[in-house]
Parts: sequence; C-alpha cells; structure tokens
Amino acid sequence: MVESFNGWLFLILYILNWAGGAMYAYQTMFNTVPWLSKYGIHESAVLPTRVLGTFVSAGTLLGLYILFVGPEGTWPFFIFNFLQALIFVVVGYTTVTNSNAAKLDGVNYTAEAYIAPAIFTVLNGVLIYGLGDKIW
Repeated sequence: MVESFNGWLFLILYILNWAGGAMYAYQTMFNTVPWLSKYGIHESAVLPTRVLGTFVSAGTLLGLYILFVGPEGTWPFFIFNFLQALIFVVVGYTTVTNSNAAKLDGVNYTAEAYIAPAIFTVLNGVLIYGLGDKIW
C-alpha cells in the first residue's frame, strides 16, 4: 500500500484528504439536521443536503477503493476532486462575503466554506503531482 502511493508522505496526505471527504459525507448523510443547524439553515433543506451527500459519499467510497487497490490510472478521480474543490473555493468565498443568503437572519456562514475547500485543493494538487507517475 505504501509503495503504491510513492511512500508514507503521499499515503498520509491521501488518507487525510479521504478522511475530510468522509467527514463531510457523514455530516450530510447521517448528521444532517445538526449540521444544517450549525449554519442556521432550516430543516427543510434536509433533502437537497442529502442529495449533495450522495455525491460526496460516492466519492468517499471510490476513494476507499483506491486506497486498497492503488491509484494506478485514477487520474479522473484526482482531477475531479481538485477541480471541485477549486470551484468551491470561489463559490464558497462569494457566498460568504457577497450573497444575500449570508445576510439572512439566523444564517451563520463561516470561512469554513472557502478555507476547507482551499485545503482540499492544495491536498489534491500535491497528490496529483506526487502520484503523477501512477495516476496518468
């Protein structure tokens, strides 16, 4: 397993990246109402949040599979994760700083909306570089 990820550093970074996705998958699928409440979002958003959670969960399960079989030829997975996180940095920042939704009474959007995806963007970029001989 260590060799297929080009050593301990990239394996640990991969596991950290996967664990972050798994945490969001859990929050959106199984801890939905408390997670929404944290941001002041009404419980009526449970269904769209869980729809989002299905995408995150699918990626998390695929990431778990890659962990055990190795990253050979999995460039679409890494590129998708990189682009999704990068796009969310922009969308998250715009939503937190310039949207009417962020100003609604009771809504508590935080910098997590752009800091977390920025971390995922960097992690995925480093993984794409470090695993380049395996994933392409």
